[in-house]
Amino acid sequence: MNKPAAVLWMVAALLLPCAPACAADVPVPRNYGDAMRWYERAAEAGNAEAQFYLGVLYETGVRGPDLATAADWFRRAAEQGHLEAQIKLAQAYLQGRGVSRDVGEAARWFRAAAEAGSAEAQYNMGVLHERGLGVPPDAGEAVKWYERASDGGLAQARLNLSLIYAMGNGVEPSPVTAYMWLKMANDSGLRVSEAYREDLARQLTPEEIAAAEREAHERLSASGEPR
Repeated sequence: MNKPAAVLWMVAALLLPCAPACAADVPVPRNYGDAMRWYERAAEAGNAEAQFYLGVLYETGVRGPDLATAADWFRRAAEQGHLEAQIKLAQAYLQGRGVSRDVGEAARWFRAAAEAGSAEAQYNMGVLHERGLGVPPDAGEAVKWYERASDGGLAQARLNLSLIYAMGNGVEPSPVTAYMWLKMANDSGLRVSEAYREDLARQLTPEEIAAAEREAHERLSASGEPR
């Protein structure tokens, strides 16, 4: 980050939560409008964090709302590798908010964020591959991305994996594996259908249920998640 952009960002950050503390030699904005002008200056100077926050403000209506301008600021920040901006831009393309709907572009930006480690984006890549939206339908890719999202603690990814293995959607059906993923989803706080759990349990022996529960416990223990 160049020095002028950094200084401008610290000035704008004064009136927003979760922002870094301001340097002692930077003047304090007199009001919110003054802070917004500093934000815009920092964003124009190339500060990705300021660009992202301007996008959020335009999107939420604090300054409009103006979805097209929001998407433009998200794009500028996303092109600099700002992970949250990449997700916002992907969502904009997926929903056609401020840009023409383009699931291919949505997939491109979700992938960028997913490869940078976002569990939310990894989950969305799983959904896109499972449904063939913006990418070729590919159960193997869906499983891969859901598993990465699961590693990031996303319970919904675990439920989706359970459903994939229960129904055999592009994979070999496995009620044991389905039950294991369902157990993990449930133990990580997601409310799951009791009827679905009972249906899986009827397909398994007590020994298979115990094995599935043991593997779920071991995976959660290895991840350090509370159970």
